[in-house]
Amino acid sequence: LGQKARDLAVVRELGLDLRFVVNTHAHADHVTSGSAIRAELPVVRTVISQASGARADVLVESGDTVAFGRFALEALPTPGHTEGCVTWLLAGSPSMVFTG
Repeated sequence: LGQKARDLAVVRELGLDLRFVVNTHAHADHVTSGSAIRAELPVVRTVISQASGARADVLVESGDTVAFGRFALEALPTPGHTEGCVTWLLAGSPSMVFTG
């Protein structure tokens, strides 16, 4: 939760229109600031793997995508770190992956 102010400051500084807080996994010992960000910016939706057992606005499964602007992130299961852990693939040139 301690990163909410920092994250929102960066979003505002860059003039971005935040729509999603995308999580790679859930832990019992800490939580993300997704819900707190959504409380401040109601248009934001939180996203996590359904297999994680965590709560979010959008629950994804293998191969599901989260589209924003001209981009989309694809959920790729990467089990092992936590139950329901996913890596997010941004296809294109260059392609990128986001892990946690």
